[in-house]
Amino acid sequence: MSELTARSVYETYEVLKNRVNQPVPSDFVRVRAGKEIIGCVKKQLAMKIAGATSDFRLMDSLYLVDDVCRSVTERTAAMQKAARILAESGDLTDDAGELVDVRATVYDGVFCQAPRLLCRKLGLMTTSVRLTAYDKDGHVVLAKRREGKPVAGGLWDSLAAGLVKASEEPEHALYRELYEEAGLSANDVEIKESARFVQELPVPEGYLREVVRNYEGFLKEGAEPVNRDGEVSEFASFDCHEALRMAEQEKLMYAAGIGIAETTMKRLGQRIEEKWLHYRGQIII
Repeated sequence: MSELTARSVYETYEVLKNRVNQPVPSDFVRVRAGKEIIGCVKKQLAMKIAGATSDFRLMDSLYLVDDVCRSVTERTAAMQKAARILAESGDLTDDAGELVDVRATVYDGVFCQAPRLLCRKLGLMTTSVRLTAYDKDGHVVLAKRREGKPVAGGLWDSLAAGLVKASEEPEHALYRELYEEAGLSANDVEIKESARFVQELPVPEGYLREVVRNYEGFLKEGAEPVNRDGEVSEFASFDCHEALRMAEQEKLMYAAGIGIAETTMKRLGQRIEEKWLHYRGQIII
């Protein structure tokens, strides 16, 4: 911690913030439900979806038609149909994964539920949880994603992180991911909610729009992470200064780096005062 200053941490935070906030590429069109923008999709995929079902129509944007916008159930069915269309065209695997909750904006409740792999294809807003964990020496404990993972394989990441499933409470998702990825339970880690932020950026699968709920955790004496789902190749502890440099060098997931920057600032007796980063009690965005 001796090499860290509030200024250096904030500078890293600014770098990472810019990386997780990037414009929609020019070959994408908006996905709309009425006047609400709910996502963005490559135009070629929008054409395939609109050409195969009357639930969507393509004009200046890909519109979810009014007749299927009346309820969460109908909107969910339309998203499942879109996933089947893209699977049949080879643009999505047949198993698009379990359903996750989708929000139109960060202010709103659940707009619909959609297969998880479809969400990035259509740029739908999901919610994720992640745990920025520290050991007894004050080092941040990270997990290395296995090399074969299709997304960010081989990069370091938070001790536990993942999407919130459909109708799942974020805290339940956090403990589920903690057990699956690190073999730990509530008895092994003292956890408190940290801050929230939104990442919006192009990814190989499409476009990522995600509300990230970060939590800060402290491993109790004798707690040793052990991966259970085969998605982590190793665990290691790092000095916070080193971890933040890893994030800048793209050896660590951007969102994990933001979690480290935010919790490190608190450990330095300060906090990042900004509308984009939200603490408990604040209105998000």
